[in-house]
Amino acid sequence: MIPRRFYGWRITWALAVTQTVGYGVLYYAFSVFIRPMETELGWSRAETSGAFSLALLLSGIAAVPVGYWLDRRGARGLMTAGSVAGVLLVLAWSYVEELRAFYAVQAGIGLVMAVVFYEVAFTVVAVWFRRDRARAMLVLTMVAGLASTIFIPLASWLVAVLPWRDALRVLALVLAVGTIPLHALVLRRRPQDLGL
Repeated sequence: MIPRRFYGWRITWALAVTQTVGYGVLYYAFSVFIRPMETELGWSRAETSGAFSLALLLSGIAAVPVGYWLDRRGARGLMTAGSVAGVLLVLAWSYVEELRAFYAVQAGIGLVMAVVFYEVAFTVVAVWFRRDRARAMLVLTMVAGLASTIFIPLASWLVAVLPWRDALRVLALVLAVGTIPLHALVLRRRPQDLGL
């Protein structure tokens, strides 16, 4: 009889994909949209980069409650909800007209980052692995490390062929397809839940 492959590897590869897509859309693509947004909306570089700084600040602050939630309830519901929120926020970003709305959207994206980025993914992998933990972490890190290599050129191409608002809507669709199903259908809290 062929032994079943450990379910933790399925989780690791799912997270490798979701980290790549999540970082690509929510983090790296931002730099591509600065110039077209500033051109159309008349904002300064300080104003646009300030919104991104706010997102990073809130992501760090939210780490404590997110860690508490993970310890109590696991990552499946949290990461799924975060992915859905991320999609809605990227869509909202594509409709912004005022600077305060942009800051509100980026603040929300910062909270989503705290829920769906490496810190949570590493926690999930650490729960699922003992013997092969370092290897699983390496797989996750190496694959997700391609996020900038994939998504900066992709976002740049989209902005070149589409208005920037439509380019964001395409990325929202990519984020939805590349994260929500994997978080909702693949993640499990711990091996014991599957009798492992």
